[in-house]
Amino acid sequence: MPRWRSAMTCALMSDLALARALLRLYKLAMIAGRPGVTDHLLHALEELARSEPACEPILDQAYLWGLGARVGVAQPRMPGSGTQ
Repeated sequence: MPRWRSAMTCALMSDLALARALLRLYKLAMIAGRPGVTDHLLHALEELARSEPACEPILDQAYLWGLGARVGVAQPRMPGSGTQ
């Protein structure tokens, strides 16, 4: 594999890992009832998806999760969140 392709793959994997981490933090902030924090995390996910389209499905998950929480749909419990 050419060196430039390896670097691109590494950058993409890093962006995807960051997007997944932001999504997890977003969900935890939603569970904790921290709207200011969720707004910042969602904005960070939007910026990441804007620069790396492969992250868009993770942003979509955040939107759907947030909509479900706002309309009272039961969300899966996050491990270690302490909520039932």
